This record gives sequence, C-alpha cells and structure tokens, in this order.
Amino acid sequence: MTFGRDDQCDIVIRTDGIDLSRLAGEIWREHDELWLRNLSYSHELWLDVPGQPPSEPMGIRHGRHPGFARAVGAELAYLRGPRGCLLVCQQNWQATDVMLDRPAATTLRVSPVPKELRPVAAALCEPLLDGGRLPAAYSEIVRRLGGPSMKQVRGLVERLCEHYEDEIPELASRAAERRRRQEQELAVAAEPVLRNGVWAFPAAAQESDETSQRVRRKALAMPDYYEVAHLLVRRRLITGADLAALPSGESGLPA
Repeated sequence: MTFGRDDQCDIVIRTDGIDLSRLAGEIWREHDELWLRNLSYSHELWLDVPGQPPSEPMGIRHGRHPGFARAVGAELAYLRGPRGCLLVCQQNWQATDVMLDRPAATTLRVSPVPKELRPVAAALCEPLLDGGRLPAAYSEIVRRLGGPSMKQVRGLVERLCEHYEDEIPELASRAAERRRRQEQELAVAAEPVLRNGVWAFPAAAQESDETSQRVRRKALAMPDYYEVAHLLVRRRLITGADLAALPSGESGLPA
C-alpha cells in the first residue's frame, strides 16, 4: 500500500503544507513480515521501535530506482515523517501462525534460543535488526564475533536451524518450497529482451562456463537459514540486547 498526500495513494495522509511528499512511501507484507520503503525525493522517514535504540533514517529516493526496503521487525513500530506525520505499524503474529498452516485458534509457541547458540544467533540476525532484508553471511558472523573458523560457524548455524525446524516442521517445509521456486527462477540464465513492448526470455544458450553459472546461482540465492533468522527477529527471540551482549574480543562460542 502506498501512502502520502496524494488522493491516489492507498493511505491518504491529510496535512497542512507540502512538507510530506504526495507519494511518500509504501508498505507491504512479504515472507510474513512488514516492509517499508521511502519513495520521497525530498524527505527522510524514520522507523521507531519501542524498546530499541533509534535507527538510521530511511534516505530519500534518487532517480527511478525505488531504493532499499526495511523490515519492521517488531510487533509494534512507528513510522514518522515531516510535520508530525505518523503511521502506526502493528503486526498480528497470530496471522503469521495461520500462514504456517496452523488453525487460527492455535498459538504457535517458540522456545528460547539455546544459551550456547545465542551469540551466533545474534550475529546472524544483526542485519535484520538494523533494518536489512537478509541475515548475515557466514563470513560476517566470523568477523562480528572475532571468533571460530568458518566451518565452526556453519556448524553452529546448522544446529540453530535444526533446533527450530524440528520444533516447527512447517518452517522447514517453507524453506524447501522457497529453494524449489528459487531454483526455477535462477534456471533462466539468458537476459530478457524487449520485443514489441513485451519482455521475453530467449532460448537459453549452452552454458560455456559451468563454474561461473554456479557462482551466479550462489550469489543470487537466499541463504538456507533465511526463514529461521526472520523467525528469531519476528518473535523477538533475538533483540538489540543480544547484540549489546556480543563478545568484543575472543569468542565465547562452543567449539
């Protein structure tokens, strides 16, 4: 849904003056999360989450590119604009349970992150808590923790995923379905061509460099732990307090 002063917006915000753009931004739901994007060419937007430190403002739009999106990442958040304009963003977590194919009357209960996995879980979710869309890569987790080898970090993340996928089988099913759709999308190697106003994919030519194709797929694919990381942030199993508790020197992670 778009929002702004313009009557054509889905959410029309009445305000004196023209400080707020006619098309200020948009909000939508994807992967059981609310996402926000600033579409204004003239002013920033601010997302405030109660109990969390202030985040960086969402910058203005440049050119035709709509800019980066930011996940709300909380049950309740406030989106602020100029002249005191305010949107209250409240997510219904029970609706998320329905998305997981559970009866509407059933409340999904999720166990806390095991103590020995909490540091790696916090490093994994840090980009999401900072407003990003993707969790941290393995290399970023290693740097953030100043800790163990890449192999050890992979093992810890796998243990974290297994813990929640065993607890919530639907989570593993959704991850498998995402990977299946992802493989179908990435299987199209040829670039689209505009013909008579219609974008079409030409017949894929024989891939001459299989290594480069594998690298391309790996770069475009979402990480296997995508769903688990979003679950941890969405359910506030990992918060800003966990980031503040991350080790600054030697890692306290299990071997």
